[in-house]
Amino acid sequence: MPVRILIVDDEPDMLNLLKRSLEPDLNCQIHTTSSARTALRMLSQTAYDLLLADIKMPVMGGLELLGIVKSEYPDLTVVMMTAY
Repeated sequence: MPVRILIVDDEPDMLNLLKRSLEPDLNCQIHTTSSARTALRMLSQTAYDLLLADIKMPVMGGLELLGIVKSEYPDLTVVMMTAY
């Protein structure tokens, strides 16, 4: 089974760039979403090996997402990113 990575960022261009850059080089399966709430739903339905999340997002920010993820999925590796 390939490594699964979930990328969460409210900027569509960043999602596309990361997916196009990482997927072929890492030979992995990358799923993307622009919403932290959608990311939580995706995490409940699919086992991911890595979560890349933007810190600054509307509605639910990356740090709030991180708190929930570490509580519900303590073994999931999370990398927080920001353009600031």
